[in-house]
Amino acid sequence: MKKVFRIHGDNIVECERIANLIKREVSPCECKERLLAPSTISLNLKFHYGSAEHDWEIDLLPGFNKNGRSRWSGDIFKSLRENGSFLDETPDAIISEVKDDTEIILFAIEFCSALQAGNQAWQRSGRAFSVGRTGCPYIYIVEFVKYELNPQNREHKALRFPNAAVPYSYINFSRVAKNFVSQVYVRSESFDKELDENLKEFDENDFAESELQRYMVKRMAGINKETEERIIIQKCFNIVKFLSNKFDPNTNFTPQEWQELYSSKNDVIDYCIAHKRFEFHKKIANKCLHGHMKELRETIDRYSTGLTSKDLPIGIIPKEMRPDFAREIKNICSGFSVNTVDKLANSNKNLILSIIKGFKPGGDDDRPDRGTLPLAAMLSDNETETLTIIYGPIYYANYKLLMDNPRQLAVRNGLWKSILCLSDFLITDAPILSNPQIKDIENIFDVSEIKKSFNLLAHRRVQLESPLFSNKVNKYHEDDVDTGIHYLFSHRLKHTCFEGMCNPPGGDWSGFSLIHNNKEVRWLSLPRVSGSVQGKRPDHIIEIFCNSFKKPILLAIESKEKSADLEADVGIGLKNYINALMKYMPNSERPINPTGNWQRATTKIIADDFIVISAAAYLEKRSQDSDTVYNNSKCDMTFIMSPDNNGWTIKIKTFTNEAEILKDYLININSSSHEISF
Repeated sequence: MKKVFRIHGDNIVECERIANLIKREVSPCECKERLLAPSTISLNLKFHYGSAEHDWEIDLLPGFNKNGRSRWSGDIFKSLRENGSFLDETPDAIISEVKDDTEIILFAIEFCSALQAGNQAWQRSGRAFSVGRTGCPYIYIVEFVKYELNPQNREHKALRFPNAAVPYSYINFSRVAKNFVSQVYVRSESFDKELDENLKEFDENDFAESELQRYMVKRMAGINKETEERIIIQKCFNIVKFLSNKFDPNTNFTPQEWQELYSSKNDVIDYCIAHKRFEFHKKIANKCLHGHMKELRETIDRYSTGLTSKDLPIGIIPKEMRPDFAREIKNICSGFSVNTVDKLANSNKNLILSIIKGFKPGGDDDRPDRGTLPLAAMLSDNETETLTIIYGPIYYANYKLLMDNPRQLAVRNGLWKSILCLSDFLITDAPILSNPQIKDIENIFDVSEIKKSFNLLAHRRVQLESPLFSNKVNKYHEDDVDTGIHYLFSHRLKHTCFEGMCNPPGGDWSGFSLIHNNKEVRWLSLPRVSGSVQGKRPDHIIEIFCNSFKKPILLAIESKEKSADLEADVGIGLKNYINALMKYMPNSERPINPTGNWQRATTKIIADDFIVISAAAYLEKRSQDSDTVYNNSKCDMTFIMSPDNNGWTIKIKTFTNEAEILKDYLININSSSHEISF
């Protein structure tokens, strides 16, 4: 009997990454691809697995209903919210099974191709915490390792590592929540033990991509997957020990301490208090020390201990020290109620303490701080209280809402929601923006009732399920343009094309590849540049091998929902970007026949060996006339796209001779397709 699954993703690339993991695990004897709808790619797989024959349909639904959009008629996040996922943080992908008229969530996936260092390492902890607390298994895939590149010469800077407490927080949260939540480390294109001394001690057996693939398929097939869960957690812990060796043992837990904590299954907070290895001290630039923040920090230094590390912005006030600590806080802060300070003092619970900037000088969210309190929650056992201190600038309108209607403030802003949903007490000692009468504010708030009200949203059911909704979107956006372009070149025309980059909304811009001399060469950590002189990073780069040209074509495409959204001279910028990038040596390369492991690149690429053609892709509805588009964008050609039942009708307009030759070639090789017509 055929089983039907859905992969809901931020974009088509993340949907297909998961589909490819599944295909690698099952090695299907038959794989058919088709479009169920213009933006919905469907894979039909037949394979033998676990002593049985399987027939699966896997439908890819890219582009969530986010930021108020009603892209799909149903909301896959609804059942998660009803089961306690209250933060404005959502995973990259959700995998579900369709049974009759119901869709049942099986697990969630997060991808990370960014450098895991400093506060970036816990920027997405809110997603793990918010999804994991619902009972939905959650896996955070970390590409290890990533290097920061020198912007002048694109050479590797010194390797930086995440704090060991970050992967351990997943292990601890998995135990406390009684739900499978883990990080999975996979080999990145940059990983090379021979070229970096910092990686010599890393055991490559701790890469867990094979266990991840087996877990996913077994979960989908209804086969017991406890062995995979146990191995993944153990490998995650092995990486905790590796990372702990990269930090100063005088300010961070050692591998031996992590092993003792892991083996004993002791509470992290109790263990830190019992050993009191180092005080908690938050480093703050002098220019950011407003009001009485300096005195406040000195008091914290005297009473606190670090939470596994002195380098984290999180500490602990032991419960027996809370009365003295609260008394000193009362003498420092000017704004408070007696009841709040009494409540801060008189509790038999340990107090987690987090000092965050919260907001940038202009008042915008300091995004990594969204993950600080979820990280603290994942390291605790739910038997603590939390005090958060904000020292960054706060908009007066938000401060007024905090005073008058904090729940509304939480609904309006994701960072404020993280703070108010995960704190029992809040201290603000910060400058005020947008109000000339008030420059700084000091106040202590009891926000425990707000935290309690959000936590009461959790009513876990046996299954996370929701009514099945249509696989066709309600309204077409840029996501759909990207899906159509991706399907055309990576599915319909894949035998004559190579998709070197595809980065739809929500993509990670992690790299660009091309094929050269039977190798895939790749540039990583792509620069964010703009303007026609410096270059404009493309949304798609397609390498096309066409006999009508003596050189391979690099088709650089900028995608938009509307033609009017194209930047002036973007076509020139797309070409400049590729030509400028090719002045630098690629970062990595690998053989493609057969496919081998990534190695440090030694192949120099010459831009003159390729013909670069620029293009714009957008929806036909409300598009401008072609001459207007060309005069503004200076693109060599345009793909004007219209959804058509289960596929796309694409009008190609050309403005150069090379683009016209390419157009004829694309029409000729796509002649048998009924899903995409020119």
